[in-house]
Amino acid sequence: MNLRKAATTLLYLLIYLLVLVGCDRSAKQRDKAIPETTETKAELEEIKAVLEQTRSERDKLKESMAESADVLEDTRLKLTNMMQIQEDLELQVVELTKQRDTAVNKLQDTQAMITTLRSQLGEKTTEIQKLTQWNSEWQAVVQELQSQIEQAAEPIVEQVIEEPNEVQDEQIQEEEVIDENNV
Repeated sequence: MNLRKAATTLLYLLIYLLVLVGCDRSAKQRDKAIPETTETKAELEEIKAVLEQTRSERDKLKESMAESADVLEDTRLKLTNMMQIQEDLELQVVELTKQRDTAVNKLQDTQAMITTLRSQLGEKTTEIQKLTQWNSEWQAVVQELQSQIEQAAEPIVEQVIEEPNEVQDEQIQEEEVIDENNV
């Protein structure tokens, strides 16, 4: 703005000087006005050059501001995208935390079940060992009884082989005694 005012003032001054030059003035005044006019023209050219440089700088500043605005808009878009990504990640973290908690609960339940099953297995193993021991004892008793039966049966078998009729008579008598006792 100040440059325009200065240029306008110089232009009026130049016109004034030209008017003065055109008038019938004295040669002295004309000689004085010519160098002033030349000076004024030179100053006007300098002002035009400064004005042109200022316009050029203004245009560069506008371009720079436009580029900065573009960069700012890109940065805003990136920031918005980053914020959306952050929100998505936070949601994923919440979901993964829920899944982890569920898995931990299941793991604890499974560990409790394993402990219970191990305890039951220990009890059943003890029972099996006792039953196995009893089975062994009963088998020994059965073998002993079989042995005793065989030992007791040997004389009877020998006697039956030697005296078949007498053994039958004795058995019949024993059966009659048993029947009489039952009656």
